Amino acid sequence: MKSSLTLLCLVVWVNVDASSAQTEYCGKPEGEGRRMLPIPDQERYENGDQVEYGCLATCKNGEWDKTIKGKDYCSKPEGADTRMLLIPDRERYENGDKIDYGCLSGPNKGSRGKATCKNGEWSKTIECQAQTEPKDFCGPPPHLMNGDTNGGTRERYRNGESVQYVCQKYYILDPPSAYKTCHDGIWTRPITCLKPCTVDEELMNTQNIQFKYPPEDQTKVYATHGDLITFKCTGHSRLSPVSVDFRQQCINGVMNLPYCQ
Repeated sequence: MKSSLTLLCLVVWVNVDASSAQTEYCGKPEGEGRRMLPIPDQERYENGDQVEYGCLATCKNGEWDKTIKGKDYCSKPEGADTRMLLIPDRERYENGDKIDYGCLSGPNKGSRGKATCKNGEWSKTIECQAQTEPKDFCGPPPHLMNGDTNGGTRERYRNGESVQYVCQKYYILDPPSAYKTCHDGIWTRPITCLKPCTVDEELMNTQNIQFKYPPEDQTKVYATHGDLITFKCTGHSRLSPVSVDFRQQCINGVMNLPYCQ
């Protein structure tokens, strides 16, 4: 389906001395109608009148100094029947005819659009692209944030080949057995490294809490995704009525801490 570029120009009328003018008005330009529609559409235009037209033309002594001819119909859009379903489906469409169409292939498969025939060209709302041919190879596997492939990588992989990923220390793979596989030139399956939570002494002091079961490092702990940590109030403070419970879980780098007052 070819794109359409519509040029709007003004018909320019030239004022001439009445004594030398052969004709003081112009009729419709040659080729008006299906090929070009003057706006406003009149039978006669006086000196000084302006109209929207297919291109620039000048009225001189009752004659147009340039004739622009346009195509008065459109053939079926490119890709009809193979990647487009047309409504109505005809071999020829007149200027101004509108169609509804659906995409049968490509990235817009299943989408619907509209098109209008203008001077032999189709103006459309979406493009129905051809289905791309499957690729036999993939390039290097994609980068994983906070992780990497297990082992080296190559510049080219055959369809069906897989690579395994690992995460940095304290990060957890999601899904746990994380492979990406080359399929038709694309690496399939999303993989994420879930973030750990860090709880340190300074942060707990602001909440008036401490670990109920202290780790080996009394002042700091790294909790991986899914880990549960139990806290308790320090000194004679008590859990605030608006606080979360003492037992909290690390969820992808986020852990809500209880507050004692």
